[in-house]
Amino acid sequence: MDSQKTNELYEKFPHLYRERTAPLESSHMAWGFQCENGWYKIIYEMSKKIDKISTEGEHAPAISLVSRHEDGTLYVAVSNITPPVADIVTSATEQSRLTCEFCAYTPALLRTTKGPYKGHIACGRCLRKSTPAPKAKAIKAKRKPRRAPDTIVVKR
Repeated sequence: MDSQKTNELYEKFPHLYRERTAPLESSHMAWGFQCENGWYKIIYEMSKKIDKISTEGEHAPAISLVSRHEDGTLYVAVSNITPPVADIVTSATEQSRLTCEFCAYTPALLRTTKGPYKGHIACGRCLRKSTPAPKAKAIKAKRKPRRAPDTIVVKR
């Protein structure tokens, strides 16, 4: 995700993303969000819901990793997780299953074919943008067969 959107999330939910300053041995949040901009709204809504139900303090939930899972969906690692927070994270993961990671268009599918979007959830529009248009074959003009000069055509 681009740095502007990352910083916006860090500013709006500082205690939720407090592990971004932790060493890499304990938290991968220092790397930022390891997904594309299309899932920004899903991450923002998830953060807002978690922020609403959590209390501030040492034992409050803290997000330590946001990335793309092997199956193409959103993966969120949370420390000090509670059952309501787990439900919110699960619903965000399920929502990402149908949302394009690049442009947030719904519906989108997991792409398994060769190309730049293999393993990503992408819509058809983003897929078409990434692949060059196939070259059209040149159509040969059909020519009428030439007639021998001694042939006379009589129309009636």
